[in-house]
Parts: sequence; C-alpha cells; structure tokens
Amino acid sequence: MDINHSAFYKVLYSFLALCVGLSGFAQNWNQITKTTASDRNSNDWFGYSVSISGDYAIIGADQEDDDTSGINSMIDAGSAYIFERNVAGNWNEVQKIVASDRANFDFFGSSVSISGDYAVVGAFGEDDDIVGNNNMGYSGSAYIFERNSFGHWNQVQKIIASDRNANDRFGNSVSISGDYIAIGAFQEDDDPLGNNSRFNSGSVYIFERNRLGVWNQVQKVVASDRSGGDRFGTSVSISGNYSIIGAPEEDHDVLGANSMSDAGSAYIFERSATGVWNEVKKVVASDRATSDLLGYSVSISGDYSIIGAFSEDEDVSGSSTMNSAGASYIFERDSSGIWSEVQKIVASDRTQDDFFAFSVSISGIYAIVGAHAEDEDITGSNSLSLAGSAYIFKRNSSGIWNETQKIVASDRAIDDRFGWSTAISGNDAIAGAIYEDENNIGRVTRNNAGSAYIFKTNSTVGLIENNFRDEILLYPNPSVTDFSIDLGANYKSVNISITDLTGRLIQTKKYYNSQLLNVNLEASKGVYLLKIESDHKKAVVRLIRK
Repeated sequence: MDINHSAFYKVLYSFLALCVGLSGFAQNWNQITKTTASDRNSNDWFGYSVSISGDYAIIGADQEDDDTSGINSMIDAGSAYIFERNVAGNWNEVQKIVASDRANFDFFGSSVSISGDYAVVGAFGEDDDIVGNNNMGYSGSAYIFERNSFGHWNQVQKIIASDRNANDRFGNSVSISGDYIAIGAFQEDDDPLGNNSRFNSGSVYIFERNRLGVWNQVQKVVASDRSGGDRFGTSVSISGNYSIIGAPEEDHDVLGANSMSDAGSAYIFERSATGVWNEVKKVVASDRATSDLLGYSVSISGDYSIIGAFSEDEDVSGSSTMNSAGASYIFERDSSGIWSEVQKIVASDRTQDDFFAFSVSISGIYAIVGAHAEDEDITGSNSLSLAGSAYIFKRNSSGIWNETQKIVASDRAIDDRFGWSTAISGNDAIAGAIYEDENNIGRVTRNNAGSAYIFKTNSTVGLIENNFRDEILLYPNPSVTDFSIDLGANYKSVNISITDLTGRLIQTKKYYNSQLLNVNLEASKGVYLLKIESDHKKAVVRLIRK
C-alpha cells in the first residue's frame, strides 16, 4: 500500500498538537491492592520496610519467626516477601525469603531495597561473620538475592562490614542502585582507618558488583565532621553516582557551629571517575531547630533528594507550631553540581504528633511522604487514632513540589500505622502498615500481623507507544533543552534515538545500568519523537522543544 508521507506526518503532527493542547492528565493515585503475607501471624510487622522497582516489590517483616516452609520457628529471625505484577497488572506474592543462617533476633527484613534483578535485605541483629563464626552480638549483616532466568530469587551472598564489631547494627538501612549497594551501620564507632573512635557516630559501607557478579566492599564512608551520637547511617539512599546519608542526631550546621541538639543533618556523596565516593555536601534545614531529627529518612533520585524531619514543629512559613507535626525538605542539584534546599514541604492538614516524614521516597517528578501517626481520612474527617496516612507530591514545570493527594488505606483502622514505610518508583507507590490486623479481604484477624498497600497513578506523559509494561515518566515536557525520563526500573542497556516528524535522525545515545535518563535536545522549537529501546522492549515518546 502506498503512503502519502507528507499527509501522514501532517495528520501525526495535528494529533500531537492536540495532545499538547490538553490541559494535563489524570493524577489520581488509586489503591490497586492490599498485600499481606501468605503465612501471616500476629506480631510479624509485615510492612516494616518496603521497596518497589518495576514489576517487583519487596516487603520486610522483621519480627516474623518461621522459615519458608513455615517451620523451624526462631523468635524475630525475620523474613521478606517478593511480590510480582503480572501482565494483567495484579500483584501476587511469588516468594518468601529468609537468611541462609537465620537465628533468633536477627531482625532480617528491618530494611529492604530492590533494583532490577537484585534485592538486598538488612538484618541488623545478626551476629556471625559470613562463615558463621566469630560471633559478635548485633554486629549486623545484609543478604543479597538475585532473580534467575526462571524468576526465582536466590540468596547469592551474605555481606558484612570489613571492620565489624558488636552493636554496630550494620544493615539497619540498605539501598541498591545498579552495581552499587550502600549499607548503614548507625552505631559503628570508628573512622575508615579504624581510628578516632566516636561512640555511635555511625558509618556507611559501599559495595560494588564486579564482572563475576561478586559484591565486594569498596569503601567505608563517614561524615567529615563526625561526632559521638550522630547516628550517621540511620538512613541511606543511592541513585547512580550519588548517595545521601542521614544523621538525625547530629547537632551542628554546615560550618560546624550553632549547635542544636539532635537538629539533624544529611550528607551527599558523589562517585568520582575513579570510583571513589567523596562527600560533596553536608545539608541541614534552613530553619533547623533542636530535636527536629532531620535525616531520619532520606531518598535521592536524579537531581533531587528529599530529607525527612518527622519531629519538626513549624509550617513552611516558620509559624503555626505543632509539636512533631513533621516536615520534609527538597534539595536540588544545579548545573554546577551544587546541592541546595529549594523547598520545605508539610502536610496540607498537618496536626500535632502526625510524624509526617517518618518515611520518604522520591522518584522522578513524584515523592511520597509517610505520616504513620496521622488520624484523619482524605476528607479530614472520620478520625481514627494512629491510623496513618501518606502524601503524594508532584514537581510541576516551574520546579515547585505540590501536594497532589493524601492517600490512606481502604480499610483503615485505629493504630494501623499506615505510612510507617513508603516507597515510590515511576507510577507505583507502596506504603506499609505494620500494626494492621486483617488479611487482604478484611478477615482472619491477627494482631499486628501487618500489611502493605500498593497504589498506582495513570499518566500518559507524552507516551505514544509503550511495551515496557511500566509507565514511563517524562519531565518537564515541554522543555527548553533538558528532559528527564524515568523508566520505572533499572535497565542494563538502553538505546535512545530522537527524530523530527519527517523521520530525520537528530541524535542517538546509549545508557548503561540506568533508570533515569537525562537528555539534552539542542534543536529548534517543535515536536520530536524519542524512541527508547532495551531488552526487546520499545517505547515512543513525544518531546516538545519550546
């Protein structure tokens, strides 16, 4: 069949112009499912930690007692559960995972993180080295799981700190991105050389996967101004070449002065061209105050990071004091590589002791903030003490983060603590409710068994064709030159090509181990087509160069 290409592109252009003219798109986040453990029991605390990436989610239950067969009970040994989204969009538990050397009070699942085919699980109460010897109480460890070609997740490695010691609590926080893992040990005492002991100053250990697939510790990092009791490593997040680490009980400003007890801080590290992670910025809140605990929660994605201070009292104007209402702070990296606070965010319906920002997560243009002690539903009524909630924020084309939705559990109840843990990736979000009692259909009560809720938003964001299965986020669009593309999961190899509407190739580029793609389009104003290809998946996205 002959095609009149001129007429075809004219029609295509008209269609795209119509799409550009549409005033926005659906932004509602809807609960897709409530998840519970297949072998749920009282006081498991399922949902203590959560992480989501692409079609997979991992949920920790650090006080669960049984092995994968439901036997060999060990008190608070801990476990984690892998959920997978099928082609129909339904999330199902596909595997329960436990440590190969599980023991009483290991608290496996106290922290979890998932990226691509790998997941890491922290067990801060674990005592033994990698061969099961040299017992040191609460030295801590972490376990790495890999998904094989059959979709089964296998433990491939147990990792510990090179300088492990009793009560370090290595594994209290974990984060994975591509070939790198960061593990917090917030009660560790020594500097990278094993000197200058500072009680509970805290540290973080960086592991890298080599060509043989083995994860090796490549660096121990500490704060440049470390002091006793800082608890550096309470929270950690890693994304590409950047990592952010929280120290909620740190006292000083960025100059080391103006001491305020437990005001809190966070530290941003960047990986150099030679593979060394260097501290590039210490950040504190612009309105820091005593006992704010900034850095209790942190998350980083691309050029943005969010830092929680759940004990902070004031609104964005510094007034309307409410004890422990909570706040979060957004930091942005500019074109010179400098990280600066650009916004303080609070809940639209903030009240005393909500603990807003007890958990935080950021991905592309979205952020989620948990407030597990909040009481009201989305209309501000039907108060249920400590039911918990979470808030979705979205960055607009002007760079302002606005609250777009408050989310709560469909079956919220007193003392569920929804929002204890939160994670967001692309168009998917998850929130844990550790004290929730019922199964996923509201029956079979088990006190404090715990649950987690998965939410999704529908957003086209310029998509014309997509078989990546996950929604792809493109922002800002339109843009002058710079676009960011969130694929929703980490891909080993990604090819992009940009053409104009006549099919003329403008540019091509290849990315490795990437979820977030930064594209610079140096071209005249108009509409362009961006093709993304990876692992036999393809998407076509409309770019508007203004």
